[in-house]
Amino acid sequence: MPLETEVILQEDNKRRNGPAHCEDLALKSAAAYFGDELIHWLGIPEKALRTVSTEIVKLEARHMYEDFLYEMENGMYYHFEFESDSISEEDLKRFREYEASTARIYNASVITYVICSSRVKELRNSITEGINTYRVNLLRLKDEDADELLKQLTADPNRTLTREDIIPLLFSPLMSGYTGQKERILKCI
Repeated sequence: MPLETEVILQEDNKRRNGPAHCEDLALKSAAAYFGDELIHWLGIPEKALRTVSTEIVKLEARHMYEDFLYEMENGMYYHFEFESDSISEEDLKRFREYEASTARIYNASVITYVICSSRVKELRNSITEGINTYRVNLLRLKDEDADELLKQLTADPNRTLTREDIIPLLFSPLMSGYTGQKERILKCI
């Protein structure tokens, strides 16, 4: 094991066995014993049904496949997801999980952008659970007209396309328009 890993583990153990850990254990014991009395004393009018284990161990190895992630000049991370279907509550929970993990790993704020294709019918951009609301920024490609874009880019046959011109061409099959996707892809090529 590398020396720096051993040092980190030793520091973590010190924090877990110090005075703060004892205080935490005492408060946990009191909360378990006094339940309703504690909840009511804190000004919460509801009644507790039972205590639930807080020592949740879930050992899981899995890949979390974010579509794109960029570190920005402002120190934030911008996370992009592509969705061609309606955005479901499960999608938003998955994006929130990506965002939380990324923020913890890189110790930075993360903003999620969802790029929606023209087939998206329901544009859901947030979920609320308890007092927390999770929100993403939607970028709706349906609002763009692929036919107009292609018309503008092909108006001057001598024009040399720039890198900036290529980006909307890549996304044109996902935009609105009268021509079919296959025709748009062939025109873009």
